[in-house]
Amino acid sequence: MNDSNAATTHVIRPADIVWHKTELGREFWLSQDLVATDYTSRFSAQVTRFGPGGGSPPHSHTYNHAFYFLSGTCSVQIGEQTWHIAPGTFVKVPAHAQHRVTNTGTEDLVFLVIYDPPHSDGTP
Repeated sequence: MNDSNAATTHVIRPADIVWHKTELGREFWLSQDLVATDYTSRFSAQVTRFGPGGGSPPHSHTYNHAFYFLSGTCSVQIGEQTWHIAPGTFVKVPAHAQHRVTNTGTEDLVFLVIYDPPHSDGTP
């Protein structure tokens, strides 16, 4: 693509992601919104990163969301069930389901989070 402005509008490379450390869990980082309400009113998306040993405490949300795991390994618990997750796995988390994600590997866990409907308060 010749137009570098169009590339930054349409393509977000890993080096272009702006990360924000949260207080939501150990080594819990969120990207800026990648797809937000200025693009669609049906969903929004962010990338999440947990450092080794990092993760989220058990929690729930009033909205549906889904995870697509890009790198690293983890365990995902939804309700009483736990799965060991590898890159390329897609996980659906229904609204109000108690869940947690824990990085079980020695490198960063990176995953896409899709929110349905879009979240607007900046929390995962």
